[in-house]
Amino acid sequence: MKLLIPIILLSTTIAQATPTIAKPISAIHATPADKIKHPTQAMSNEQAKAILKEMQQQRNDEEKIAVIKAKLNSKDVGITVTQLITLLNQFLTDDSKLAAAKYAFEYTTNYKSYLDINDLFSRDEYKFALEDYVHKNK
Repeated sequence: MKLLIPIILLSTTIAQATPTIAKPISAIHATPADKIKHPTQAMSNEQAKAILKEMQQQRNDEEKIAVIKAKLNSKDVGITVTQLITLLNQFLTDDSKLAAAKYAFEYTTNYKSYLDINDLFSRDEYKFALEDYVHKNK
């Protein structure tokens, strides 16, 4: 009996110290409905040039990101990776390029070649961050 009481106290202490967190089933098994649905049709080159022109009129990277977010907001008409690379070249910093690239991913039509964007980054940490993002959001 003397041995039983410390065992019970120890087991309750351990149970309280390491609570079990159950994940919802949806977090464990991603369903096809969770996947991003990319647009099938890309904007025309004229539309991409209009976005480029508007970006060039902005004073800083935050305003340029705002232009991209305003223009890429519909799954009806997306953007190609080549068009996006042209837009990303307008940013001064890799941080801004990465933020815009992450936002634009779900609006790209040829997303299988999305990692071509990695050539725009000067440092590997940005390349790895984009690769990680794309792999998690395929």
